[in-house]
This record gives sequence, C-alpha cells and structure tokens, in this order.
Amino acid sequence: MYNTSLDKQSTIPRSSVFLKIDPLVFSAKFPDRCRLDLCRSRCCRFGVWVDVEERKTILLHQDLFTRYLRPEAKDPKTWFGKTEPDRDCPSGLAVETQEVAGGCAFYHPDHGCALQKGAAEGGLHEWAIKPRFCVMFPLVVSGGELTVDDDMKSLWCMKGKNRTRPLLDAIRKEVEFLFDETQRKRLFAEEEPFPILNARGHR
Repeated sequence: MYNTSLDKQSTIPRSSVFLKIDPLVFSAKFPDRCRLDLCRSRCCRFGVWVDVEERKTILLHQDLFTRYLRPEAKDPKTWFGKTEPDRDCPSGLAVETQEVAGGCAFYHPDHGCALQKGAAEGGLHEWAIKPRFCVMFPLVVSGGELTVDDDMKSLWCMKGKNRTRPLLDAIRKEVEFLFDETQRKRLFAEEEPFPILNARGHR
C-alpha cells in the first residue's frame, strides 16, 4: 500500500499505490486557508482512525509531544482505543485515538495538535507523526477511492459560503507531502483531467 522507505523529513511513508479518484476531488472547493480562530478545531473534538503503524510511530516519538498534551491526556493508556480490520489502511488494521475530556487525546486548545506541535518543535516536519487522516482532510480514502469527506458539513471549513478555492489548490502542500510523484501528477491533472487509478486502495 505504501512505500517501505520513509521521506527524509517525514516518518509517514508516501503513497505509491494508485487509488481510484472520485471526480468530485477535482471540482470541490475549500477555504483559502485554515482559520483556527473561526473553526475552533472542531474536527479535533473526537478521535480519528489511524493505521496501527501510525500508532507505533506516535508511541516511538512521545518524548517530542507529551509536554504539549492536556494534563488529563498525559497517560499513554488514554491515547488509543479499539482496533478493527480496515482494508483502507496499509496494514489492514485501524486503531482509534481516544476522546479525552471533550477532545482528541492529542488535542490541546492552546496550540491545536500536540503531535504537530511536538514534531515541529523537535526539528521534524510538522506532519511527521500526525495521522494521515488528519493531514489530508477533507480528502479521505473510502473503499479504495480517494474522495471528499462531505459528511462533516457542520465544520466552518465545510460550509458552502466559506469554500471559495479549488480544493486541490488549497491543500496542495498536504497533497505534495502525502503522495508520491506519480500520484501528484494525477491529482494535479498533469496527465489527465479526471484520472481513474487502478488500486485496491487504503485509508
């Protein structure tokens, strides 16, 4: 599903397997930029599903971010919950991050994602240990298809009036981080306008 080698600035392996791409990805829009002052990090209210390998990465780098966690989320035993099969995950297994006192275990109201804050302060790429699902939002992989997560319509960034910029342009930095060169060319329509990529897929 993913390359076994890691980008020198990142601990998240880039996708090397072709995904089927929903044409909606090319027509959808998103805000010009993130506005945490307006959205209040509502997408971090609940936990997310991460690959079991991402859990390992987080646990291996906990010395970088624990100082940025809320007091009630300092114990690693509170970070992860159940594990379930998920064919959209590279390993085939997904594990949930826990909700702790009204927010994802890794969320802190003063600086957002503790994983991102810790990585950046530790000299890594800011998304080096952040779950892929969080980095790629509002893109999501479901049933082997890359599509747009339009289910979270209550979020500030998903309200129609705030979605003014082509999605792939708005999250270009994220796409360049997550996908290899071949898939980036497909997504940025350098080879064909509505690519359909052959893959088993992953989330």
